[in-house]
Amino acid sequence: MNRLPPPDASRMRDAEWEDRDPGFRDRVRTSIRTKLTVSHVLVVTLSTMIYAFGGMSALVLVLWAQGFTLDRVQQEISGIAVLLVFILINIFLVTMCGLIAASFVSWYMARRLTRQIDELALATDQFAQGQLDRRARVMSRDEMGRLAERFNDLAESLQETDKQRRAFVANVSHDLRTPIAIIRGHIDAQMRTDPAEDGGEGAVEPRAAFRAIQHETETLSKLIDDLFTLSRLEEAALPIELSSVNLVELIEEAVLGVRPYALRQSRVSVNALVPVDLPAVRGDPTRVTQIVNNLVHNAVRHTPEGGVVIVGAEVMPSLNVVEVIVRDTGVGIAPDDLPRIFDRFYQGESTRAPGGTGLGLSIVKQLVEAQGGTVAVESQLGEGTAISFRLPIALARS
Repeated sequence: MNRLPPPDASRMRDAEWEDRDPGFRDRVRTSIRTKLTVSHVLVVTLSTMIYAFGGMSALVLVLWAQGFTLDRVQQEISGIAVLLVFILINIFLVTMCGLIAASFVSWYMARRLTRQIDELALATDQFAQGQLDRRARVMSRDEMGRLAERFNDLAESLQETDKQRRAFVANVSHDLRTPIAIIRGHIDAQMRTDPAEDGGEGAVEPRAAFRAIQHETETLSKLIDDLFTLSRLEEAALPIELSSVNLVELIEEAVLGVRPYALRQSRVSVNALVPVDLPAVRGDPTRVTQIVNNLVHNAVRHTPEGGVVIVGAEVMPSLNVVEVIVRDTGVGIAPDDLPRIFDRFYQGESTRAPGGTGLGLSIVKQLVEAQGGTVAVESQLGEGTAISFRLPIALARS
């Protein structure tokens, strides 16, 4: 845990800065403490001048009202002089008391204000040096205190982002290293002069090795494509061309394309249950196809043999959207994993499946949101999962 600076830490830092920085005194002249002190002193001085002017004016008015003439003033000069001295002494005492009070108040207020600023400055310096767990102590409930709270919120968000970045890099490294290691192992085995040193046993048939290499190459290719898509989405460089999309045709084509693969690889049946009168939605046909394909392939990977994947859709007139739902009879997702399934590379124990990169659902979420839609998930362990997305209904052309 980081130690907070002692109460006089700012004074010690000021002294150090003065020794190191010749321009320190110039900046002190424009500091908040100096500005507060000068402003208070100016207010007191101005008030004193107004008081003195008002007092002298009042004296002249009183003398005039009582019919004092110049001759009489000369006769009463001694009494008037005593009165003037008394007034001047009063003005002097009021001025000194005001200046002392103004200096004390300005020092106290500036100290309270700059303590929070110094704490924020120190926290910012330590945060910039890599101490991402550093938080600023909130010393007041005013605007400066709220600024410290917002700094802490920002620091919390940045720390979480850095944690996700580290996990992202670690997962990318792992997912790149595994296929490469498998490919290298098969290539090394095929390049040996005597692949089977035990008389032929344990040798890897070239065709089987090439199939394994092909599979791992496809995995690497998909991972790189997904990373490229994510990168372009985050940079807002992925082209999104919105138009009217016929979901009925698009979903049926996607199902027909994945059905043979699902039956051959996993013995999973993939079907489409979409109303023929489903209205068109506003989106990018290429990206919507990518979304449906990602969801269907993801469902097939998590569905055991003999399972079923169904792609359905329905109109929600009250929201003016069409909802597409991909349901499976797979293993389901644990409640603890549900909030994080759209995070990059996240694969919980219940969602881990061979052939996945952990990027598909993250890409789905960003693609849907880029087209003005939303995505949601429902799941029960052992019963299956339903992932849905909504897109706005296309406006009919007049």
